[in-house]
Amino acid sequence: MIEATGGVDSRQVDVALAASAAETRGRSRWAEPVRRRRASAYAAGAALDDALDAARRLDAYAIASTVGYSAGPREAARSAADVHLAAFDRLAAAGLDSYVSVKLSELGFDSGLLAELDAAAAQSGRRLHLDALAPETVDATWRLLEAAPPAGALGMSFPGRWRRSADDAARAAELGIAVRVVKGQWAHGADGDVDPAEGFLRVVDRLAGHAGGVAVGTHDVKLLTESVRRLTAARTPCEVELLYGLPFRAPAVAARTLGIPVRLYVAYGDVGATYGIADLKRNPVAAWWLVQDLLLAKDKTWWSIRRSRANRR
Repeated sequence: MIEATGGVDSRQVDVALAASAAETRGRSRWAEPVRRRRASAYAAGAALDDALDAARRLDAYAIASTVGYSAGPREAARSAADVHLAAFDRLAAAGLDSYVSVKLSELGFDSGLLAELDAAAAQSGRRLHLDALAPETVDATWRLLEAAPPAGALGMSFPGRWRRSADDAARAAELGIAVRVVKGQWAHGADGDVDPAEGFLRVVDRLAGHAGGVAVGTHDVKLLTESVRRLTAARTPCEVELLYGLPFRAPAVAARTLGIPVRLYVAYGDVGATYGIADLKRNPVAAWWLVQDLLLAKDKTWWSIRRSRANRR
């Protein structure tokens, strides 16, 4: 998944590892600036304005977007809901091809707040998408949706690594819900997990022919290509959805070759890096990823997009 521009410069990796070590120890005065710079590669910024600016910039590149807010650790559910409500209003006013992704845990699984967001989605003509959370939240999510079926367009994410996801995705398809397939961040545990890539394709196969649309949410080019091949063979409307800050060029080129549109998930708010310091010790390529974060920071995604467009020439 890591996009490199050639061979890894060992000196840059050494510098990156030294910086990460300082961050881990927390004793260096440089640790906090390093942490902030590393995290800045994965978020448009702290505020909705930052996410909207990124969405407009993507629109200029003819790339659709999703905006996903991450609330702070002590932020009230009402406050988080208000940010999402404002996002619906402003995306509609700007006429952007963008929808709103929500983490129900940040709303306290409050049915009233979910109803407000559903109404805003319907009024704005934009999708309300429910991000995948920990496995124990799935049944609570279904209970909310059963109690109050959505009035507007709805989407849900399902991780391939959970054994139950194929059945959950099929259930969503029966209800006309758009589905985003991801590998998954959290393990289900015990007998609930399968190989993430194998499970991903299992979910894709269950969604064959789903008229509600499928987003292939992976930067793994081989998995992306096979997923799109299976979906298009079944005449399933689909797109590739990539994450802001993760390598863009290779999966975007693959999607373009397959004739499939690309959407970028733009995170904003209290967002950290998508990998931990421990990953640097296990995977030398992750060290190169850190080098890019530290060298490019907020410009990382745009640099990757420019490289993708250069391939067209």
